[in-house]
Amino acid sequence: MKNAIDCSSQTKEFVNDDELCSWLEEQAKSYQLPYLLGHADDGVIWGRFDELNNWKLTTAEKIFHKPNFHICFPKLRLLTLQQCRVFGENGEVFLWQSGVKWKWRLIGKSEEDKITESQILYGTQGKEREGFTLLSDGSQGLRHAVPLTGITFDKEGKKRPVRLLVHHYITSDDTGIARIYLSRLVDLKTQKN
Repeated sequence: MKNAIDCSSQTKEFVNDDELCSWLEEQAKSYQLPYLLGHADDGVIWGRFDELNNWKLTTAEKIFHKPNFHICFPKLRLLTLQQCRVFGENGEVFLWQSGVKWKWRLIGKSEEDKITESQILYGTQGKEREGFTLLSDGSQGLRHAVPLTGITFDKEGKKRPVRLLVHHYITSDDTGIARIYLSRLVDLKTQKN
C-alpha cells in the first residue's frame, strides 16, 4: 500500500552553490547514497559521492574538463539547476526547484509492490578516468560521463551496456485498478555483451 513510503516534501533554501553542494553531500552521507543525477538548463550532470573521502561530491565536469577532452559538461550551479537526485540502493533524495524555493523529499528502501525497470543509457564506447566513464554514441558524438567503470563494450560498437535501474511503486484504488504512483532511481549497472 501507498502508506509504506512517505512522499511528503520539505522546503529548503540555499544561499550559494557551496551550500547546495554541502547539503547534497550531507544527504549522501546520511543515507549512504553514492550517485547524483542532475538536470540543468545547460545539460545533464552526473556525479558520485566518495565514501572514503567523507562523501565528497565529484561531478563529471571536474574529471573530463577542457582543454584535454574538448567537452563542456555543465557545472552544478543553483542558477541553472532544475532538479537532481542523490540515489542508491538505500533510497533517493529528490531535489527540485519550485518557484524561487527548493523542495526535496526522501524515498527510502521499501518492500512495497514494485516494477524494476532497466533503462538503457547512451554509450557504445567509453574512456575511463578517475571513477567515471566518458560514454560516446554514434556519429553525432553524443557524450556523457557516468560514475561507473569496468564497462565491457562490444567490438563493433553497436550495443549499449550501461543501465540505470529504476523502481516504480504500485498502488491500487478502491476499484482495484493498479497504477504506478511513484518512481525512484536505484543504481547504475553494466550489462555484459
